[in-house]
Order: sequence, then C-alpha cells, then structure tokens
Amino acid sequence: MRFFNIFCRIIVFIGAVCCLHAAAPVARHIQAVKIPAPVVLDGDLKDEFWHRARVIDAFTQREPHEGRPASERTAVRVVYDNDTLFIGVMCFDDNPDLIVADEMRRDAELKDNDFIEIILDPFLSRRNGFYFAVNPLGARRDALIRDDGANINWDWDGIWDAEVRRTRHGWSAEIAVPFATLRFKQEEEQIWGINFGRHIARKREEVYWAPILRDYGREGQYKISYFGRMTGLRDLKPGQRFQIMPYLIGGGEKTESGEPFRGTGDVGIDLKARVTSNLTADVTWNTDFAQVEADQEKFNLTRFNLFFPEKRSFFLEGADIFRMGERFRKRETPTLLFFSRSIGLSDDGVEIPIVGGARVTGKVGPYDLGVMDLVTDRAAYTEDEERIQIEKSNYAVMRLKRDLFRKSTIGVMVLSKDSIDSSLGNRAGGIDFNLAFGDNFKSGGYIAKTATSGLKGRDWSGYLDLIWENDHFQVDLSYLDVGDNFNSEMGFVNRTDIRKFRSNISLRPRPRILNLRKSYFYNKLIYVENHNGQVESRLVQFGNHNRFQDGSSFTLSLNRNYEYLFDPFEIKTGVYIPVGGYAFNDFSSSYESDKSRRFSYRGEVKTGRFYNGKLFQLNGSGILKFSRSFNLEFILSRNRFNLEVNDGRFTAVIAAARIVYAFSPDLYAKTYVQWNSDESLFKSNFLVRWIYKPGANLYFIYNETHEVGSRGFLQDRMVMLKVSFLFSR
Repeated sequence: MRFFNIFCRIIVFIGAVCCLHAAAPVARHIQAVKIPAPVVLDGDLKDEFWHRARVIDAFTQREPHEGRPASERTAVRVVYDNDTLFIGVMCFDDNPDLIVADEMRRDAELKDNDFIEIILDPFLSRRNGFYFAVNPLGARRDALIRDDGANINWDWDGIWDAEVRRTRHGWSAEIAVPFATLRFKQEEEQIWGINFGRHIARKREEVYWAPILRDYGREGQYKISYFGRMTGLRDLKPGQRFQIMPYLIGGGEKTESGEPFRGTGDVGIDLKARVTSNLTADVTWNTDFAQVEADQEKFNLTRFNLFFPEKRSFFLEGADIFRMGERFRKRETPTLLFFSRSIGLSDDGVEIPIVGGARVTGKVGPYDLGVMDLVTDRAAYTEDEERIQIEKSNYAVMRLKRDLFRKSTIGVMVLSKDSIDSSLGNRAGGIDFNLAFGDNFKSGGYIAKTATSGLKGRDWSGYLDLIWENDHFQVDLSYLDVGDNFNSEMGFVNRTDIRKFRSNISLRPRPRILNLRKSYFYNKLIYVENHNGQVESRLVQFGNHNRFQDGSSFTLSLNRNYEYLFDPFEIKTGVYIPVGGYAFNDFSSSYESDKSRRFSYRGEVKTGRFYNGKLFQLNGSGILKFSRSFNLEFILSRNRFNLEVNDGRFTAVIAAARIVYAFSPDLYAKTYVQWNSDESLFKSNFLVRWIYKPGANLYFIYNETHEVGSRGFLQDRMVMLKVSFLFSR
C-alpha cells in the first residue's frame, strides 16, 4: 500500500502540472479541393484536377540544419472526390541521378531511401493518426500512430495506393487514400490535422511542412500535436461498413520427426465491421498464420526467457491499445501485463490452433476501447523428449483508456485465462497512466494484481518512470516492483520477487568535428534486488555513441556486471555455472556503415569476463543491394566461451541469410535460412507474396527444419498455397 499511495500522489502532482501547460503553437494550414471525378493514378501530376489545388512548398529542415529552408523544393497538392483523398507530391532535385531508391516491397523499411511521408489526424485529436510513405520505386509503408507518437504500429496494413514517376527534375508521386481506410467524425465540414515530410537520403536531410524541432526527440516527426490543419473537406462518407476476408489454404506438412508427410487443406474467415465511425469489430474463425516468418535464432546469454516480437497480423492491428507494462527500451526486456504471443503460441514457440474469436477496438469520445475474446484448441507436441499437452482455453481481455489533458492518458485493463478442459484459471488487472507535458517531460506507470489458483498474497506489481529529454540532454529514471506470486499468464514476466531501479543519464552534444552529427555520452545503471534485500543483478554501463553526417555510427561501451545465482545456470545443454555471486566486466565496440549505399554492414565485438570465465563475442550483419529488386542480407553471431566448469570451453554460432527479390511493389519472393550450432538446427523459410488487389493476397509458403550432425534428420516440413479474398459492402 505504501507504493500505491506514492503512485497516486505522483499522478495528482503531474496532472496538476499538465493543467498549467500552455497551449500548442499555431499550426500551418492547407485547403483541400473537391473534384468531380477521381484522379487516374500514374505518378504524373499533369492531370487537370491538380491545377485546381493550392500548392504548398514551404518546408523546413530538422536535419542537418534545424530551421533552415529545405535544400530541395517539395510541392504538395491535395484534392478529393466522394470516395478518396488524393495527394500529389513533386520532389524536385538538382541532381536526380543521385536519388537513392533500392526498396520496392510493400512495408519495407524506407529510412535509408529517398521518400515522402504523410500523416493524417482525421479527428483533429492532436494524438492519433494514420501514416503513409512512398519512395521513388513505389514501395509503400503505413502505420497507426497513437498517443502523440508514443506508440506506433508499423504492422498495420491499410488499403491505399500510390504511383510514382522519375523525371529530369526529380520524382513525383500520386497517392490515393480511400475514406473507407480512415476514421473520422460524421460532420458536414471536416478539419483534419496533417503534416508532410521528405527525406533526402544522400544528404541525410529531413524536411517538414509543419516544422518539427529536434527538441521533440528522435521520433519527433510523429508528434501529432504540432501538425498543421487541413480544411475544405465537406460531406465525406466513411465508405464500406463490412469487409469479409475468407481464405483457402492447401498443401502438405510434417509436424514432428517420425511422422509421415500428409496432405492438408483448410478454410477460414475474418470479418471486419464498422460499428461507428471510429469503432471496429473483428471476428475470426479458424485463424491461420502460415505466412508469418520464423523467429530469428538467438543464443541466450541470460538465465531468463528471450523476448520475441509479435508478427501475426490479427494481433498487430490495435496492439497499442492493449499495451500495459514497462516502457520499451532498446535491448532491454520489458515486463508486460498482456503479451499477445501468449495466445496461440506455446512457451516453446509451437503454434496452437486458434478456433476463433472476436475483437472490438477504437475510440468512443475521449475513450480508447479494446475488447478481445479468443478460444485456442487442444494441442500436443514433443520438446526435449518430453510430451507436452496443451488444454483448450479461453482468453479474454478488456482495455479502456481515457484521454487526459492535451497529450496524456489513464487506463485500466482486465485479463482472464480459463481452461475449458479443467478448472484452472488466471486473472490479472491493472491501472496505468502515461503523462506528457511540455516538449521534454513525460512519465508513465502502472499498478497491477493477479489471481491464480494456489497462489495468495505477494501478487502485486507496480512501475513508475520519469523522463526528461531534449536534443542535448536526457535523464531517464524508473522503478519496477514485482511480487513473488505475481503471475500474469497472458503477459510477459521474466522475473518475480524483485525490485528493479534503473537510471540513464545522457549528454548529447553536436560537436563540429570529424563529420559528427551528434554524440551521445551515457551512464546507465540497472540494479535488481529481491524483497529480502539480496542483490540479484547489477549493471553499470559507461558508453559513447556517435552518429556521423553520412548516417554511419560508432559505439564504445564498458559494462560492469554482477549476477547472483540461486540455482545452477545451464548456459548450454549439460554445462552449468555453479550457485554463487559473480562480478565480471566486459568491453564492447560496434560500427555501422551508411545504409543508403549499395553495400552496408554492422560489426560488433564484445570481450571480457563472463561469470567465472571469459567470453569473446562477434556479431556481424550486412546488406548487399544488387539492384532495386534484389537484396541479400546476412547475420552472424559467434560466442566463444572459456568457463571454469566441466565442458566450459565451447563455441556457439548462429548464422542467417535473407534473400529478397521484388518483381513489383505488390509481388516479391523471400528466402530466410538460419543455422544454430548450439541446437544443431537448420531452418529455412521461402515465401512468395502477391497482393493481387488491395487487401487481398496470394501466398506460397515452404518451411523446413533439419537437425544436422551425425544423427541428422528432418524435423518438420510444410508446403502451402494460401489465397485470401476481400469483399466489401
């Protein structure tokens, strides 16, 4: 209760400060023009309708020279008809032969290409928006932005189109976003938030129509509260009320060693219904994820579970609404009250069939609402010669968040997992807040409780962070408390019975030497103890990260570690580090080259002590771009151990390669192969994806896992053809 009282006082204090916060600066303005017929998309802005629109071209640099006019002119026009918003962009360039464009796939990472981006805020919420980007090859990327850029869902796939054209003056794009893809109020006259951005890769230049300051942070371009406004939109209609998306799948599979290869086929369906202008219901039956790429192999250097990101499309849409837990930080594993991979995937990563379910997500006034209920089927598989039986289960989640002040939220979440085959069940619930005021200060936290049969007391968890940052300085402080019996079976909780203190102080100067754009000097502390006061983990890290004008970077880091083992740590099958306390130091260095070049690479070396021995770690990756259609990516991780235990001298290697060939922005083939020497596994995935019309796909999938070595054998194999359809009304 002591922590809860402190938690409430902090909310009240920060809320009072938020109320005193000044209003947002006056935004820029653009007027959209209605046209009687749709624009024919061909990337050429000579259509007569474009001449009716007002041109905006006053773009301002964020990088490399904040506040200066853009070095190249960008001209934007906006028109619309009854069904679609059209945006025309002309990107002038004095040296068009130097334009960088080597990605063609839908949803490819574009940050190392030339590209333009548009963010729409149809509700003028100054919090949430729709993101669209396109490069000179027509590669399209989209996302959902929430909470003023605090949460971004890059895996959202909207239905929209774009065509591009290279010219002797640069390149141009015509973008069509159907109103059915967006959500907006049912009002006769609309005012939307909007911003336009352009990236010029060879100059590492970022320019925006509504200026974005460096003090807004590295993700400042997604801070919707500082966008401009678009008027002129009248009598808009939301479009189709229903989308029906059935699928057919057929092929063959061998799921375990010793079993024969069998033919298989199935059908399933997803239904999306627009309940209100900003509330959507999804129903799924016999959900299938055959096209999802396998997780990247990793060698676990810790005694805790590895964290793998969600990749399944059904769970990715609206994922930001259901998030409650520690703030995500690079290379750190968060504690989460809800983690969607707990549904339909076992602890060993084996797929568990999803019978079906329903989800409702969206916004009702100032409230974000998320409700989900799914049923998974029974399953059985073998892991390490042990037969695992999975019961049929029901998973239910309810999430409610309320907008607070200008850019803040407070919310509640309730979770329930119940076995349909037995009386086993698990409950969890919590409240959280995310407060932001000014351009530089934010704070987040939660307090949660679980209820599990056989576990009573010490089942609370709480978290609080305070972050202040601008372009030159950052202070990041946080505290996490997890009780011994805290057990969120639908979440991700790596450690219980702990108190974790974390701090990171970073100086970020922009020295005008050595072609540096920015340098980061940081001092990070992570201190973990149990509730008896016993230190379990401690990390003190001193580092320097440098970003250069060409996009390359160089990092040095010294790490001072302490770990206490209450049980022997099995670092490798049959290799145990004994119980006890271990203090050890290591040093790491990494370099990443300019990714806009035809060949780019990243290398990292880490050396020093590791528990009672030594570790030399070498990580490398690279991308070779043979052409605008053909890319090769490779990944290598090599860990050489010399531990003072039996069989403590060994080397673990993980190697992977990804080959991608894009025939067009809507048709590509991808091969991903991995080798894990520690588990003697070779995995391969081959995928062909054809978006034969917006929202409808054809996939060919081939997956295979081999155990290699003297007893090598085929572990599993799958060959599938999957076709999804889209019917709207």
